[in-house]
Amino acid sequence: MSFSSQLKAEYGKLTVKPPCCRRAYLHGLLFGATVEGDTVEATLPTHPDADYDLSAHVAQLSHGQLSREAEITPLTRGAHRYVRVRIAAKQTAKQLAALSALPEEEAAAEVLPERLGFRCDDCTSHFLRGTFVAMGTVSDPLKHPHLEWKLPNDSRAELFFIVLSELGYVPCRLERAGKVGLIIKNFQQIEDLLAIMGSTSLVFEFFNAPIQRELRNNANRGANCVAENINRATRAGGRQVAAIRALDKHNLLPSLSDDLRYTARLRLENPEASLPELAALHAPPITKSGLHHRMEKIMDLYEKACAEGIIPPEDQG
Repeated sequence: MSFSSQLKAEYGKLTVKPPCCRRAYLHGLLFGATVEGDTVEATLPTHPDADYDLSAHVAQLSHGQLSREAEITPLTRGAHRYVRVRIAAKQTAKQLAALSALPEEEAAAEVLPERLGFRCDDCTSHFLRGTFVAMGTVSDPLKHPHLEWKLPNDSRAELFFIVLSELGYVPCRLERAGKVGLIIKNFQQIEDLLAIMGSTSLVFEFFNAPIQRELRNNANRGANCVAENINRATRAGGRQVAAIRALDKHNLLPSLSDDLRYTARLRLENPEASLPELAALHAPPITKSGLHHRMEKIMDLYEKACAEGIIPPEDQG
């Protein structure tokens, strides 16, 4: 299950006791619904691995809060699962239809809670949770933070924009495949909204995500640094081996001192060894700086022989 699906499953199992909050939650689930006469129809996403039954949940809310039986039909669209909910509830249809005729933005902020039937301070939280279950998605906390609601049309998007803005969370707006996306990318605001909507266990994943990302990035940087050091040592070792072989081919190694010839032989026998490893192979072992000094002398002889034409171009690495 995705993080969004896990979060929706957590939200779906929350107990809502006050009748006004239960109605607010149901209105959130139906906020993106279409209205035809006295019938409200909404398509809600679900997941086969969720450990709660969204269909039964919606049916219970409809029966308890609207005194109406919900007609629920399972749907499959590719790999995605949905339930289509149809409720013949005149008052609810009237309330949802009235949302398209709200006054200007200034007055809408005051009228909207009344039109949605909010009766206490907690109703807004339950309404938001319902809209997220029906139309929301959130990214994995270890990825770039991204909380989005996909609203069915401009009027519903404008109303939901007002709800979020009144709470102090101003979303960005984006058209997506015939729907309007309201997006929040601020990490702290996403964490706050998940908590407001009722998340408990999963919100801690958002809280801990920056620390986990930093640890992962540090580990990646460390691994990249080690890999680059290995590559650099391998490239340097390859150049040294090629130079020593060219010196040997043109009988120039005897001009080196015994210590340098010994080092040259060890390098040929251990072409992939790093400088500390190669220094430790000497008998007796020498320091890394001592080995570096010896290799510089060998490479100086090679470069001088190349410059003077003693080693022809075809034998130069």
